[in-house]
Amino acid sequence: MSTTNENGLLYTGWTKPRNSGLFGLTWGTTIVCFVLVIAVMGSMLVGGFKVGLTVLAVSVVVAAPLVWGRDGRSGYEMTVLRMQWLRTRRRRENIYRGGLFSEIPGGKALLPGVAADTKLYEGEDAAGYRFGMIHMPKLHLYTVVLKAWPQGDEAVDQSMINEWVGEWGVVLASMGQTSDVVSVVPVIDCVPETGNRLLAEVIRQTEPDAPQLAQDSNYEAAELFATEQAQLLPRLAVTFRATTDARKKDPSEQAVEIGRRLPGLCAAMRSAGVGVRPMAASDVISFVRRSTDPASQEDIERADATVEGHGLDWSDAGPISHEERFDQYIHDGARSVTWEMEMAPTGAVDEGVLRRILAPNPDIPRKRVAIVYRPHTAADAVKIVDNDYKNALIAEQGGKGIGSVTATLKVEATARAREEQARGHGLVRFGILITITEPLDGDIPAIDAIIKDLSVQARLKVRRAYRYQAAGFYGSLGIGVILPEHASMPSAMAG
Repeated sequence: MSTTNENGLLYTGWTKPRNSGLFGLTWGTTIVCFVLVIAVMGSMLVGGFKVGLTVLAVSVVVAAPLVWGRDGRSGYEMTVLRMQWLRTRRRRENIYRGGLFSEIPGGKALLPGVAADTKLYEGEDAAGYRFGMIHMPKLHLYTVVLKAWPQGDEAVDQSMINEWVGEWGVVLASMGQTSDVVSVVPVIDCVPETGNRLLAEVIRQTEPDAPQLAQDSNYEAAELFATEQAQLLPRLAVTFRATTDARKKDPSEQAVEIGRRLPGLCAAMRSAGVGVRPMAASDVISFVRRSTDPASQEDIERADATVEGHGLDWSDAGPISHEERFDQYIHDGARSVTWEMEMAPTGAVDEGVLRRILAPNPDIPRKRVAIVYRPHTAADAVKIVDNDYKNALIAEQGGKGIGSVTATLKVEATARAREEQARGHGLVRFGILITITEPLDGDIPAIDAIIKDLSVQARLKVRRAYRYQAAGFYGSLGIGVILPEHASMPSAMAG
């Protein structure tokens, strides 16, 4: 939802779904506490004071982790995460070794962890473009990656920008109209500029019989232009879920369906000011290998400029070695740190709120920002906005002081959401992953401070993805790793 000001549109109204119960607790926690209170009272009546006191102590132990939490997680969630991490360390599952002298069949460099079972296929869409399709068999997910050319900060009228933002909302809403779109993930990938791409382009456009002075001038300009520059490589990953038995078992069936729909999807993106084109399988391999092995970037760019290409396949896209640590991810002579969005911007923001965090930064030459959109289906959207409105009313009636004022504001926001959803607007969950890759001797504490400063400027609250840095790394790549789809935490343990 949006409001108008003299500079354009302001956007606000996002809420975190929560079943509100009594005293600010969730509805599930309220029921558990109510049952425990009844149990304590019943035990006192039947077994006496000592028995009741024992049951009370047990009840406090059971209820406390549900009531108390930190960083949006209940005590149970934090405990289970710690136990899972300790088990992973004990089994040494956080360490991976690939390559010729490893135990991996064929001596390949497979992707590890949550991306280990992925496979890459290639198809052709109705417009004649080749596209790579990443298959995750266990979850029946298929992902296509589109190379993107967003308009950026070009000189355009504010009315056109408002129209683009509105069309982007239409695109996301249309994704919810089909029940098989799991996520839409725009990725802004910032990497050092090597100059190889520009040099290859100059070579292609330079005639062999041109004057030698002109050729030398072109080559020299290409080499000098890329010095100390950074390149932004935007892309867009769309993940589909196979909805028929045939598509679940046979990737070619899903490839036919995706190929039929891709031209329409690309046209919709262009109406939102983003030119896109499907990435071939070789292009997908290039950016994945460049991310897992940063030192290979120049070699891959040179190879991509040749007729033969780089000659790599999906089994070569992973790192030779990796080690996941508590707060960072070590891979092929580099280490990466991933932060996740903890809280959306508070208050109203304009369309440029993320500009500073997306822009290249000389202190962090390798930076990747992924915005994960997960559209709700139209049927689910109706239920969710109605439940949010009811929960907001319950919280308003049970709150006092500042809590009551906050609840009243939420009632107004959820009421507007119901109205807009009834008019055909979509309902989308969203989150942000930020990944920084540095050499092994990089100053991670300084980078952590930079990321926190940039997130404050973007009005975001972020936290480091402790104990799941590897999953966060591959989740921000835009290759179909949707972290909530891999969650192992029972929802009953959430506060």
